[in-house]
Amino acid sequence: MLVKTYPVPSKKYGETVCCAGVDAATGRWIRMYPVNFRSLAEYSKFNKWQFIQAAWTASADDSRPESRRVLQDTIRAGRWLPAGKGWAERRRWLDPLLDQSIEALRLENLATGKSLGVIRPRSIRRFVIERTSGWDPESRASLVQLSLDWTSSATPTTGLEILPYDFFYEFDCDDESCHGHRMEVFDWELGQAFRRFRAMYGPKGWEDKLRQKYETELPSRDLHLLLGTHHRWANWLIVGVVAPPHAEMAKGKRRTTRQFIGEGESMTLPLVGFETK
Repeated sequence: MLVKTYPVPSKKYGETVCCAGVDAATGRWIRMYPVNFRSLAEYSKFNKWQFIQAAWTASADDSRPESRRVLQDTIRAGRWLPAGKGWAERRRWLDPLLDQSIEALRLENLATGKSLGVIRPRSIRRFVIERTSGWDPESRASLVQLSLDWTSSATPTTGLEILPYDFFYEFDCDDESCHGHRMEVFDWELGQAFRRFRAMYGPKGWEDKLRQKYETELPSRDLHLLLGTHHRWANWLIVGVVAPPHAEMAKGKRRTTRQFIGEGESMTLPLVGFETK
C-alpha cells in the first residue's frame, strides 16, 4: 500500500479513505475503494508500505481502470516495509511506477484512462495553508446517522475530526511544457501531522512547524508526489507524499520510463544502481 488519504464523509459508507498500492503479482497500480479505515478490525488495519491481502471485485460505478471494489471484511494486514535501510526495498516497488510529469499523465489519461501516477517535481514553489469552512451539514450528519450495514466491522468509537484547513503544493514538473501547478494534498500523514503539531506547539506555533516540514524538510529529500484523479471531476490531486533519502545513481540510470514487475524481462530500476527481474 502506497496511498492512504485522510478520511472524508460519504453518504453511502459514513466515512471513507482512498487507498492505492501496487499489485504484487504484476507491479501495476490498484485503487481500493471504499475503505472505512477506522472501522476495520485491528488485524485488518494497515499502514503505508505494508502488504495486505484482500478480495475485490470490479467496480460497478467507477470506470477508472485501476479501481477495484474491495470487500472490506477480507482485508488482512501483512509484512510492513520499514524506513531507514528498508528504503531500498520500498524503492523496488515505487521506482518502476515513476511518471515524467503531470503533462505526461494527462496525455496518458486521455489515451488509456490511467488515473494514478507518481512524479518527482523539479521544484516546490511553496506549501499553501488555507482556512476552510469544513464539510457541509449533510456530510456531517451522514457521519453521525449512517448505520454501517455494509460491513460487519464496528462503527468508529471516536468522531472524525474535520480538518479546518486545506493544504496545497505549488510546484513545477521536470518537463519543458510545464508552466507550474497548484494541487491540493489529501495525504493521511499530512492531516495527522497537522493534528500532532497543533497539540505540541499550540494555535500559534503549529503552522511554522508544519510549513518547515512540508516546504523545507521534505523537498530537501527525494520528494515524490503520488497522484490520482477525482472520481467525479477527473482532475488530478495529490493523494500521497513520499520523501525517501536521495538514492545513489549510477551514470545513465536517471530516467522515468516504467516497466512492470512480472513481465519476465530484465529491468533496471530508475534512480537505483541495481538490476532485478
